[in-house]
Amino acid sequence: MLRRILAGGLALTATGLVLATGPAVYADELKAPYARAAAVVDADGRLNLGKNIVATWRATTGKYCVQVAQDVDVTEAVIQITARHALRLPHIAFRNPSATCHRTNTVTVNVFNPHTARLADSGFDLSIS
Repeated sequence: MLRRILAGGLALTATGLVLATGPAVYADELKAPYARAAAVVDADGRLNLGKNIVATWRATTGKYCVQVAQDVDVTEAVIQITARHALRLPHIAFRNPSATCHRTNTVTVNVFNPHTARLADSGFDLSIS
C-alpha cells in the first residue's frame, strides 16, 4: 500500500513538473507587456504622477479626461483603471476623442458610486499598454 501511495505521489509530482514547465516553452514568443503610458489622477482631476501623459482634467462630477502623448495610440491599447478611493467604480467611457474631452488621443473615465449609481468624484490609476 505504501508503494502505491509513493508511486501515485511521484506520478502527480511528475505531472506537475510537466504542466509547470509547459508554458516556459512559449516564453520566448510572448513579450511581457509594458506600460506605454500611465497616470495617477487625483479626485480634482490633477495629474499626480504620469508617464507619456499630456494633460488630465476633471470635466464635471465623476467625469475625467486623460490626454495621452501622440506616439501612444489609445484606440488599440489595453487600458486598466483602478479606483483610488473605496466605494468607487471607474470605467472607460470613450476613447479618442469623446463628447466630453474634445481633444485627440484622449481617454474619458467615468467614476460611479455603486451604492447610489451616480457619478462621483474619485482619484484613479490608469495604465495603458
